[in-house]
Amino acid sequence: MKILLASLGTAGDVHPFLAIGRHLADCGHDVELLGSPAYASLAAGAGIGFCGVGRAGDLEAALGHHYVWHPINGFGVLWRYLARPAMADTFNRIEAVFRAQPCVLLYSPFLMPAARIANEKLGVPAISAYTAPAMIRNHYPPVSIAHWQLPRWMPRALCKRAWELLDRRKMQPLALPAVEAMRHSLGLAPLRQSIFGDWIHAPERGITLFPDWFAPATPDWPAQIRQAGFPLYDGDAGGGLSRATRAFLAGGSAPLVFTAGSAMQQAREFFAAAVAAAKALGERALLMSNAADQVPADLPGTVLHTRYEPYSLLLPAARAFIHHGGIGSSAQALRAGVPQLVVPHAYDQFDNARRLEQLGVARILGGDASASRRLQRQLHALLRASAVGTACALAATRFQGDRTLQTIQQAIEEFA
Repeated sequence: MKILLASLGTAGDVHPFLAIGRHLADCGHDVELLGSPAYASLAAGAGIGFCGVGRAGDLEAALGHHYVWHPINGFGVLWRYLARPAMADTFNRIEAVFRAQPCVLLYSPFLMPAARIANEKLGVPAISAYTAPAMIRNHYPPVSIAHWQLPRWMPRALCKRAWELLDRRKMQPLALPAVEAMRHSLGLAPLRQSIFGDWIHAPERGITLFPDWFAPATPDWPAQIRQAGFPLYDGDAGGGLSRATRAFLAGGSAPLVFTAGSAMQQAREFFAAAVAAAKALGERALLMSNAADQVPADLPGTVLHTRYEPYSLLLPAARAFIHHGGIGSSAQALRAGVPQLVVPHAYDQFDNARRLEQLGVARILGGDASASRRLQRQLHALLRASAVGTACALAATRFQGDRTLQTIQQAIEEFA
């Protein structure tokens, strides 16, 4: 059976689909990923087919944009640079495959509207896959809308009103013109729904790429959504840690591990504050960033910079993990049982951070993370909180005997 996977965004957005794709390919399915051209090598490394959608260079342009990590305006950057330019390519490829052979489509809804249009126009069997809880709106507080936290005591009617206001002022004006233009060209009726609140969900089947213990379903979730777990992916884990990192870990106490995310190109102040805070606390530190120009040039011997290390190998050796709150980083830290300090910037990161804090495994550093004294105080409290260690150990046990990929495989095969 041909299975199409469709995902745009950062490497963290694509990694869950690579994990799923590799597992499905190992089970004998013909798997193809539709994604940004920059991710062709990642698909090849996972042993699955690939079709680039959108323009070469769009991903780099989006991630280099000044507003890409803005809590309100960031999604507009991704929509204009990634989602909208990829719509025609995405629809055309899905149509070509569907007309040639039976297939099932598993798509990430927020940046892949053409996948939903193909489902509606062509009847392609489609499953919407949700990498993070924030992708499914709900009206049961506490609710995270960007960096705003709607408290538990807020009436559900006001939560619903907040989402409607966001749609009217921001989301519908952003996405509706491109979606309606494609729908009109295909003879589909104008939309009468919220794009991101209602229409974007595949009407017959959805599946979460996170477990219910991380985010239980609320009564207002679409009824067709099932819950699975975290499909974790460490494509380079087979190669082990780098030689420099192995030597660093062996040369002293467990380090604090800092990252601002695989796609972050605006982290100079964050890493400078990380070095200062680690020094003040008397801790060793490992800074992980693909962009070497974001890291201070003259690092002390107690601090190491590395471009990338497999989380599954690195995080069990960490004293604490300081990160942006991306769902992949969060899940890897949960599996490793390491305390987390989360510094959210945009997208689902605020909601992920809140859920980690509720689990007792993390603290949240809001506001300006470049202030080394604030970072130092939060780290000091985190490292001395015995309850956090207990919660981390409990979270790690939840991954024992994990069958996330088998659950997702079963959902796809049953649907086909």
